[in-house]
Amino acid sequence: MDYLFPYPKMGVSFLEILHDQLTRKLLGFDAVHAEKTPFISGVTSRLKFLLNDATNHISFIKIGYTALEAFLQANVTGPPLDFNTEEVIFPESYRDETLKSLQEELFQSLSVDGSRPYPLTPHIQLFWLAKVILSNPILAEAGFNGRRARARVNFWHQKLLPEESPTLRDEIYADTEILEQQLSSRLVSQAASSEEHFVHFLIERAVARTYYGDDALARSDLARAATIRNFQFVLTGALGKRTKFQNQETSQLVVLAKSRDVEPPEENGSRRPGEKRGSVNEGVSRSQSAQTESSGDKASATPSIPPHQELPDPSSSTTLATKPADVPLNDDTLLEKISFGPSQPILPETMTHTTTESSLPPSLSSLDPSNPRPLHPLDSIILLATASSITNTSPKDGLVREETLPYATRVLDGGSSNWQVYTQALLVRSRIEGYRARTTERGLLQLQALVDQIIAETTASAPPETTNDDSTTAAIDSTGGEPTTGAVTTFFPKPSSSEAASVAERLQYVYQLSPPLRWELEAELAARWTHLGGLKTALEIYRRLQMHAEVALCLAATNSEGEAINLLKDLLFEKAESDGFDEEDSKAMMLRSPAPADAPRLLCILGDVTSHPDYYKLSWTVSGNRYARAQRSLARFFVKKGDYPSAKEAYTLALVLNRLDRASWFSLGCVQLELQDYPGAIESFTRCVQLEDDDAESWSNLGLALLKLPAEQQQQQQSNGTDDTAPQTREAAHDEEKEEEGDVRAAEGRRSGDNAPTGKVDQYIHVREALRALRRAATLKRDDARIWDNYLTVAAKIPPSAGTPWAEIIQAMGRVVDLRGKKEGEGAVDLKILRVLTNFITQSFSYPSTSDGGDGGTIKDDEENAVAADEPGTGATVGGGLGAEAGAGVGADATKGGDKGDGHGDATTTKLPYLARSFLGLLDTHVAPLATASPALYEILCDASVWRGRPSQALLYAEKSWRSFLTGVSLSEEFDDVPDRAWDAVVDKTLWMVGKYRDLGPLERERTGGQVEPRWKFKARSAVRKVLGRAKAREGSRGWGRLSEEVVS
Repeated sequence: MDYLFPYPKMGVSFLEILHDQLTRKLLGFDAVHAEKTPFISGVTSRLKFLLNDATNHISFIKIGYTALEAFLQANVTGPPLDFNTEEVIFPESYRDETLKSLQEELFQSLSVDGSRPYPLTPHIQLFWLAKVILSNPILAEAGFNGRRARARVNFWHQKLLPEESPTLRDEIYADTEILEQQLSSRLVSQAASSEEHFVHFLIERAVARTYYGDDALARSDLARAATIRNFQFVLTGALGKRTKFQNQETSQLVVLAKSRDVEPPEENGSRRPGEKRGSVNEGVSRSQSAQTESSGDKASATPSIPPHQELPDPSSSTTLATKPADVPLNDDTLLEKISFGPSQPILPETMTHTTTESSLPPSLSSLDPSNPRPLHPLDSIILLATASSITNTSPKDGLVREETLPYATRVLDGGSSNWQVYTQALLVRSRIEGYRARTTERGLLQLQALVDQIIAETTASAPPETTNDDSTTAAIDSTGGEPTTGAVTTFFPKPSSSEAASVAERLQYVYQLSPPLRWELEAELAARWTHLGGLKTALEIYRRLQMHAEVALCLAATNSEGEAINLLKDLLFEKAESDGFDEEDSKAMMLRSPAPADAPRLLCILGDVTSHPDYYKLSWTVSGNRYARAQRSLARFFVKKGDYPSAKEAYTLALVLNRLDRASWFSLGCVQLELQDYPGAIESFTRCVQLEDDDAESWSNLGLALLKLPAEQQQQQQSNGTDDTAPQTREAAHDEEKEEEGDVRAAEGRRSGDNAPTGKVDQYIHVREALRALRRAATLKRDDARIWDNYLTVAAKIPPSAGTPWAEIIQAMGRVVDLRGKKEGEGAVDLKILRVLTNFITQSFSYPSTSDGGDGGTIKDDEENAVAADEPGTGATVGGGLGAEAGAGVGADATKGGDKGDGHGDATTTKLPYLARSFLGLLDTHVAPLATASPALYEILCDASVWRGRPSQALLYAEKSWRSFLTGVSLSEEFDDVPDRAWDAVVDKTLWMVGKYRDLGPLERERTGGQVEPRWKFKARSAVRKVLGRAKAREGSRGWGRLSEEVVS
């Protein structure tokens, strides 16, 4: 149970296992038939027959693992296999002129969802054999060993395909879910090696989840694995120097990590010399144990397996004697690695913690980042997988790269006791460094060195070839035949045999690391050249790898669309009688029979280059209606043409195959918005946020769809009790509101009616749902003015009778003004909403006077003064779920600068409830500085100043409002030729100004005392005379008479 069958460490090689009598019987070497039967169906039927004998199950798992790991050795880790796989797998009767067609059948049998493996995959027969055996339901469902084997072979099957396969993903996720239950129960019961099994499983599932884009779930698995292993690590800061010319040390990101001091006996127990974990033999011996346990016998491994050699202590300084080449940076400014001050333990006061000081374990705070200790290989894998899960979605983001680079650096600086782990660390670092100008050269050269390494280690010797120095030269050996003589040419010097690692060491953690396949790594190198503009070099690599789709894309990128089209049509179609390939001839062309392995993808690329939808339809047909990309491409074509019903149908067909494609759900939702299918759009965008909770655009569009939902559907859903259109918005809102219990929203809700009515039917329920969705979007994308503007508009749609969220209106308006104010000025202020907000504040609250002894700030409508006691301190959050940072833009300024220039301003504003203070902060800090020529805005500021007891300032705003209004009607302020309606507006505005003089002029000035305007009567008459004098043609009109009455009075 404890350990796997020790291939090939006990002298049992791949070849011995594949030459086993049971293997030969399965493959048909012992079969005697009058005529040759189909190879694939023959193996499948014999496997089904042989599995009827339960005693063969263990042996078949061993054979399956052997074939899989031999394939991985030949295509991932090296060195080349020392036997001819064709002679081992195919009986002599099949090794004739039909061998090529037989291998084509193997590729076809491995096709999933319209995708086929890379057509030049060497030794594909090994992987096919492993897939046939390990995916058999009898073996896979018998115990956790068989199910784990199926999950592993399915994931490597996925990696062989050029695109994600929904079928394989569902199978992998289903198996891992059951495996988690099985391995968790074994961990609880403390079964032998249960901890090691569970940690391996968690890492492997995290790698699969990262591949499929479920980064948050992947990090959750890695956190559990680290907890189980008692592996402590933290991303923090330490003083250090990054450049050669840096004099002062600044805070640098660093990962402090420490493996546990002692490995448990189950993992560090006796092993045979050189034996590894996690390979062929793991599946075998653990399968034996699984069957033993199922029969009630709790015995572990068979006693015939002798003790094994103990692993080196991971906490010691022992690292690899030989390791892959680490390419130096050789930069004239940057150091090779960060220099962390004196070589002494880092104290807590010298570090910038990402967490509180009390939460940093003492074992980590005492570590010296300049002299890291080696980690256990599994701990190093956890760090690398964590880095990959972070950079998976946004590798080009500078902050993300700065965050993830320390993880790879920690593994490299501390060294590793495993050759393949160190190789993976170099690869992760090269990917991160590829996007930064100072390190892109080292990132490219490091990737080239790794490509050379994998080529040299997986390619059998061949006659030397002359190639360009910019790219690797070895060709994919797809024959699987005997090694030939000669040397493989590489960009960097090939390491000697003494510098290479053993097979056991390379394959020890191959499932946990999931390193790239050989051609996958070379294609990544070509993509890096493409990113740097080296399209010619990339084109040479793609052509050598015979990746025709990428060749066509490179040709199209270099303005050689015609050559790309001809290449694709040559691959896909039989030539018609005419020599040309015009669009008119496309109907006469016949698809090749058999079609190329990747025909669906090639047809889609041809459709992209030619913008011809028939190629997408043909791709869908060729794939047997299983290639989702064909429908996605067709849907995008229809969207460009404005044919939204057809686009909706195409996206729906694509999502039938791939229900977890967030991008397709998002696009479908946008199409449904165009078609005014709001219930469908709600479902689509809800799917988006369920798949990716931090997608601000999806949250924003979900809010828009909820807002547009017809009223009759809202009421019907609510009355039927089936209002589940946006459950995710309620979840997000609940999570946010839970964090804010007791804050300002509770107090202000009682004041402004922020809570929904308690009636049975709430006609604004979907407006509230839309507001929650937009609140989440604004939290995620705080600098998007469009989202904040939508947030403001939706919040203002809820009337006071239904509980208007005034605090959120204030916050949203402040953010909109902040983001748009510099460019749009006062045009960034929504005057209608600001007017309603001003009326509510001035009518609901009494501004405290300076002589009330602190008893001011009463709330009208019999509200209690005790509400102010519920308010948070200065700078508390305004609005639900947006955090202190979001509220600081309005709320904090309200208490600090709400009454600028007033000697007693701070004392009075702090007596106001928080909502009123936030409103004043909005006006003083955000709105008033933008006022320039808007009469309505000056009028609002005037009313607010009157409410605040600032008559002098109010009169100043009133005069600005009146003057800007007159200028807006006529720049020359001549009113003879203006329309009658404009003239009536001028009369009304002038009379309003006279009223302000009459009301505010006699009052006491707020700052210096005395009357606000001693000559207020004179100014009022002067204002009227000014208008009358510029409208002589209006004499005798009703407006003229109204103004004349004011002059007489």
